[in-house]
Amino acid sequence: MVRQPYLLALALGTALTIPAFAQDSADAPEPIAPETLTVKETIDPGPNVISNAQSWDGAGAFQVWSAEDLTYKGNLTTGSMSQMLISPDGATAYGQSTYMKRITHGDIEHVLEIYDVATLSITSEIALPTKAAMVAAYTPYLAMNAAGTLVYVQNATPATSVTVVDVAAGEVVQEVPTPGCFGVYPTLEGNGFSTACGDGSFASFDLGEDGSEMSRSSSEPVFDPDENPIFIAGKRIGEALAFITYNGDLITLDDSGEAIALLDMVSITDGVDEDWAPGGYDLFAYSPTADILFVAMHADPYDGSHKNASEEIWAYDVSEDTVLYRTHVEGVISLSATDEEAPKLYAVNEHEGTLEIFSSDPDAKFVLKHETSTDSRGWATVVSVAQ
Repeated sequence: MVRQPYLLALALGTALTIPAFAQDSADAPEPIAPETLTVKETIDPGPNVISNAQSWDGAGAFQVWSAEDLTYKGNLTTGSMSQMLISPDGATAYGQSTYMKRITHGDIEHVLEIYDVATLSITSEIALPTKAAMVAAYTPYLAMNAAGTLVYVQNATPATSVTVVDVAAGEVVQEVPTPGCFGVYPTLEGNGFSTACGDGSFASFDLGEDGSEMSRSSSEPVFDPDENPIFIAGKRIGEALAFITYNGDLITLDDSGEAIALLDMVSITDGVDEDWAPGGYDLFAYSPTADILFVAMHADPYDGSHKNASEEIWAYDVSEDTVLYRTHVEGVISLSATDEEAPKLYAVNEHEGTLEIFSSDPDAKFVLKHETSTDSRGWATVVSVAQ
């Protein structure tokens, strides 16, 4: 075979230039310095906001953010369909999670996990009966007694009951049957709790110091479950237990006695020309110092629109029974407010998958001003201010 001279020359030239190039140390890249990885012992100091980014097909997370500007601090890993509870001092988080061995079928585990927020770590876990409600996250599905010694877990198999957990002993105390009732609303003192029932009444349970059941009582119906049901999220307004109904009524209850008693029922939509109603999940928040209730509202309600995200957030003066201001805010489904004269409002935006801060102006009837948002971090229905 006859080689073409120019091809031979090209091959020789290439072969000769490669070693010459490789030996030119001036053109060689600098060696890569090894990266040193460190782990912060604790998250940055300061008040936090914690949201429950619930997952239904794997691990979820409690996401921890700075309450000042929503800087992301880290997360507490949970299982599937988690429920979240934050201690009053914000130092401890409790998570009830489901762990599914094969995701779609097979064995499951239910646990109560206890977290140290500062170090973003699990400190202990307590095995639960496999009866916990596997539903979207709401505040009354995981609750604590006033002393912080007992945790209550909402069950649904679909029969309803409440698992009582002694967190110091790390063990389940008992299961309290609550047929036809849902949600756990602890009393301000002692170990009792109430639960909302399907006939419009409330059942109340008084527990002993060790969590054993002492007595049960039932109230008269306080709402109409067919025409005007309540949203399951309950909040405190002073010492009263408060609920919002689908039609926009604010119901306050006295749960300090043997049985719950109705204190008052007022409509926050009276005098409004258009047709508006509350909507969302944890859809209202109360700021005690300001005495203002913030409620997520949507226009043109219909049967089934009770989970619709907000078109406005209303600032309602509880003492004066007056809507002070209606701020246009789209996409909000859950709210939490700080306790100060000019409350901050933390909101879950379902449309954007974000957490948002709004400031309020008491001199302008508590109009809201958007301050900042997080980036999109999944789907949440509960946000808690951990001051």
